[in-house]
Amino acid sequence: MKIRSSDDLKLVNPVNYRMIIIWGGFVLSLFLAQNIYSQGSNYEYERVKIGDVKHIVVGLDMSPDQKYIAISGNQSYPCYIFDWSKREIKKQFEVGNWYAGSAVKYSSGGKYLLLQQLFYMDWAPNKDREVTFEVIDTETGNVVKRFEKIHAAVFTPDEKYIVTLVSGEVAFWNLSSGNKDKSFTVAGATNGVAVSPDGRHIAVSHRPDANELKNRTDYKQKKKSYQIAAKYKQEVSIFNAATFERESIVNEFYDIVYKLEYSPDGSTLFCMNIPHIKVQTSANRQTYINTIDPATGTALRKGFTSLAVYEPDYKLSHDGWLLGVISQNTKFLELHIYDFETGEMLKRFELSYRFFEKNENGLLISDSRASFVFLPDNKSVFITMGNHLVLWDFESEK
Repeated sequence: MKIRSSDDLKLVNPVNYRMIIIWGGFVLSLFLAQNIYSQGSNYEYERVKIGDVKHIVVGLDMSPDQKYIAISGNQSYPCYIFDWSKREIKKQFEVGNWYAGSAVKYSSGGKYLLLQQLFYMDWAPNKDREVTFEVIDTETGNVVKRFEKIHAAVFTPDEKYIVTLVSGEVAFWNLSSGNKDKSFTVAGATNGVAVSPDGRHIAVSHRPDANELKNRTDYKQKKKSYQIAAKYKQEVSIFNAATFERESIVNEFYDIVYKLEYSPDGSTLFCMNIPHIKVQTSANRQTYINTIDPATGTALRKGFTSLAVYEPDYKLSHDGWLLGVISQNTKFLELHIYDFETGEMLKRFELSYRFFEKNENGLLISDSRASFVFLPDNKSVFITMGNHLVLWDFESEK
């Protein structure tokens, strides 16, 4: 019998009716499973040992020449320079003496590493982050400069300065002399500072100016919106790096900004922000990675989200086509791979303990501050997992 509508189902024998429902549900389950499977369940991965490292590793960054990966660990252990193609440690430095470990970032020419202190309990929610930073010489392993309780730090593209942000002051510290050569202040500055790849502009996050808000016509008649913006939102301004004059203020309010970062080509400014708990719209903490056109100071519609408990690591592939973002499902951390242009999620990798549960060597636990790097082929990534790395070839997934 050919069934054309729900009315026809009433004419079917009850036993056959139940069979049709069961079969339909089975087909639907297969369809959904196939979709989920295609997003990352058929992992092409390899577990990569990092020398004789016994502790958890938490931070990764690829060197500018793409030959090495800087790896930072937790529990006061060293920072490693790892030759990823030969699978061997080239150097290790006794730096970053913080129990929970550090995030790590190369300077543009590879001369320095910047270590950012991490915490197990994270920074105080809803408040400005104050952590320790260390600048490391990658040749000698010496600590070039150390900063206590500052909000942010970033290298200039010529590797001459480290720019810091603390208490509203944007300061340029000479990495050769160790002296502060120049600085300027930004009223209400928060946690984000970034220097453009050409060195001509500096982006800084800050709280809205109360007088400017009062003069905005779109807020004069919206008292509640004005109060929320004034108390819980932040803005991003772009300054001339030579004159320190503000050239533009981005036409958007953001939640609490914890990171600003230019794309390698300077065409995009990333703004990572997390809502104040009193204005968040979801039950779980959610991080937003918004995009800005820094040339015009215009907020772009393209954005990405993460459910990671800590500041999520995110990176562009070397060709700029893909964006990876660390997130979390109900139980495990995940790495999501997006088409950066369209924002479509292409692949996902779940850092499940079951991958390694039968292996007696090494740690099986994944750390809440997972990190990753794209390899030069732009088709695979290394991800931190316990005291190993996971090499995921996401282009080989069926």
